[in-house]
Amino acid sequence: MNGTAWLESMHGHLGVLACAALAHPAIRMRKGAPLSSGARWSIGLTTLGVVGAFATGLVIYARYVAEVRPFVFRASAQAGLLFETKEHLAFLVVGTSLGACACALLAPREARSLRRLASLLYALGALACLGTVLLGTHVASVATFAR
Repeated sequence: MNGTAWLESMHGHLGVLACAALAHPAIRMRKGAPLSSGARWSIGLTTLGVVGAFATGLVIYARYVAEVRPFVFRASAQAGLLFETKEHLAFLVVGTSLGACACALLAPREARSLRRLASLLYALGALACLGTVLLGTHVASVATFAR
């Protein structure tokens, strides 16, 4: 496996892990209870993982645009447009995750509503991440057969 293929694989695996990891703080904070120090670390690491998955996508993006995207659009314009949608969903995942992390970690102890908001944002991020993963998997299969 060459360096780029390894990064593409890592990006996909990190995306799947991020999808699963985002569900944990969404469930854990739904009642707005104050966070333990372990939960704070878990939330920070979850958000860092999401940013890591997004960052690996940015690293491989130039190659995608130059080499893979034309094949995908030739094979299926719908798949190409779905990938464009996937990119927007990925921004939503990062934005909601960072916002949720800020709400959760910066909320005063008595601010249950901010932790509930963080829970909602993490749930939205998890759903958007699931959509991102599903669209990415579909487009990757189209790209594989288009080559």
